[in-house]
Amino acid sequence: MPWHLSAVGAPATWETTTGEGVTVAVIDSGVDADHPDLAGAVLPGRSYVDRDPGAEPRLLAIGSDPGPVYERAFGQADPVGHGTAVAGLIAASADSRHPGVAPGASILPIRVLDDENRYHDSAMVGAAVEWAVDNGADVVNLSLGGHYDSAPFAEALAYAERHDVLIVACTGNQHRDGDGAGEAHEDVWFPARVPEVLAVTGTDQRGERWPTAVTGEETDVAAPGANLTAPKAGGGHKTVTGTSFASAVVSGAAALVRSAHPDWSAGQVRRALIATAAADGPGLGSGVVDAAAAVAADVDSIPPAESAPSISPGWSAAATAAGGGLIGVSALLLRGSRAAGQRGRTAGHPRTMAG
Repeated sequence: MPWHLSAVGAPATWETTTGEGVTVAVIDSGVDADHPDLAGAVLPGRSYVDRDPGAEPRLLAIGSDPGPVYERAFGQADPVGHGTAVAGLIAASADSRHPGVAPGASILPIRVLDDENRYHDSAMVGAAVEWAVDNGADVVNLSLGGHYDSAPFAEALAYAERHDVLIVACTGNQHRDGDGAGEAHEDVWFPARVPEVLAVTGTDQRGERWPTAVTGEETDVAAPGANLTAPKAGGGHKTVTGTSFASAVVSGAAALVRSAHPDWSAGQVRRALIATAAADGPGLGSGVVDAAAAVAADVDSIPPAESAPSISPGWSAAATAAGGGLIGVSALLLRGSRAAGQRGRTAGHPRTMAG
């Protein structure tokens, strides 16, 4: 049994639920629907990435002809491998040597990351969140993020909250600029730092936060995120490390809870996961998630969280520009009198800061 499954109490829930009836949207680099570990688990999804060689990613209009490339329409291919690993950690088959946390859950794949594992427009990711909500997602996994807030993206998160969909996101990975000589300090990424989002940092096999996992006061919980075995796009398996993968583990735990308690709201699922987490060390929020304890929780006895600022921002979009840089370009936003540039990335690849 993979160590991370025992660490979060997943096997102890499987006589009660394996996540059946729950759909987890994986907004990422696509998912290899043909991987044996994911056979039958990957629903037709969507891609927002134009696959024409050399083209910038662009938003494909709903109802438009996606063209001849299969994955552009359905998100069921993964040229990068990040999304396949994330999906496998959530819902790989119970028959696999490396089952997912919720092997009975379904995966809704939505591609927003290009072939370099980057996104160039936060509004596009927001559109993907809304599409996931409108197409049956119960949980949305966001193993991506950036430094700056995005109004269109935040509005999509508010849309998910209003429609009772739980958002799980990684806190991010520390990185060093340039030649790697500088200090590596980072704040919790957006969207994980939004109060209603379940923000996840990563631990190692000792249950300690692994050194480059970002944490902060916005961190809600932790989960294994170092040296995990996950499906590899095209077949086989690989070892992955990053808060991206810790987020996937928690999305699987959320699927177990939602399946066991279909009458619970997304907010109640979030409260149960936070309240039952095992506080084992600093920087882990409420602690490492315990899926079995969350499934068994009496949610009515858990006091509601203190009221948080509204998820809906008061910012307005100033411009969207294209440009260079490590991550690529994204929306410029006006926050009061300060302009902020949203640089998008995933949490777990050292060069693109993917996860």
